[in-house]
Amino acid sequence: MTDTQVRAGWYPDPLGMPQLRWWDGRSWTSHISTAREAPVRSAAPTGYAEPDETRPRARHRAEPAGEREVPAASPQYASGQSALPAGTNAAPELGWAGAALTLHSVQATRVPMLIELGVANHPSIRIDPRHQAYDWLLELERFPEAPLGVVVSVELVGESAPPPFALPGKSLDELLWKVGRAAFPERLAPWLEDGDAYWLTRWPNWTTLQPETDHIRQTAMLANTMLTVEQLAGLSGRGIETTRTLVNALSLMGALGVASAATIAPRPAVEALGEGSLFQRLRRRFRMV
Repeated sequence: MTDTQVRAGWYPDPLGMPQLRWWDGRSWTSHISTAREAPVRSAAPTGYAEPDETRPRARHRAEPAGEREVPAASPQYASGQSALPAGTNAAPELGWAGAALTLHSVQATRVPMLIELGVANHPSIRIDPRHQAYDWLLELERFPEAPLGVVVSVELVGESAPPPFALPGKSLDELLWKVGRAAFPERLAPWLEDGDAYWLTRWPNWTTLQPETDHIRQTAMLANTMLTVEQLAGLSGRGIETTRTLVNALSLMGALGVASAATIAPRPAVEALGEGSLFQRLRRRFRMV
């Protein structure tokens, strides 16, 4: 079993600029790309200012103090597909997909940041991952599944910086549940791999998420054993698409452990299908036989 990691790729710049920054799988680099199509801003993102004595300076990656910082005046620019390293064909993510990548990347790097999501024709959503909280003038019943556009702004802050809204705010899990289900409707989230297996590391608060009964059953199965998307779909009798959407959402919420396909010991066919197998026992337990 391995820890969840963000795969190398182009992600929205953690400084909130209308560009992409290369994440090498372990840290942010100084390489940025103008390939991202984003509205031209007349000013810096809300709350962002040039580093000074009271604000931590932006580093090219999350690294211990004393290591080399990226010179602010001489970033390494590239544009379009020429900005992509050899062997990749990645493209900028838009809408909720781009927001999900930023949210996952910020939480994975554990660098204190504030996030603001500018949602077309809706009030902005302010997020403080340090307190696992967000603030929105609307209730999540008004959450737009397919907005015309989502602009992501990210601000580096110190651990002791005041939150942008009164705490406790609203539970971030509720927003991540919505974003995670809307972001990648036809595929796995980019930080996950085909063939990965998952298990539940913590229970979501279902009383606020209002899931379907099958969501709860599938989550209970992940609490009992490690399963791939295909295994979970087959065991629960649900389709691959709906099962994949559940995995995307739980992963964005940080509620899943992940094991790569290379580390999973294959189960014999007899074990998978036999009357006394784990699959059959779980089917009986959750009344799916």
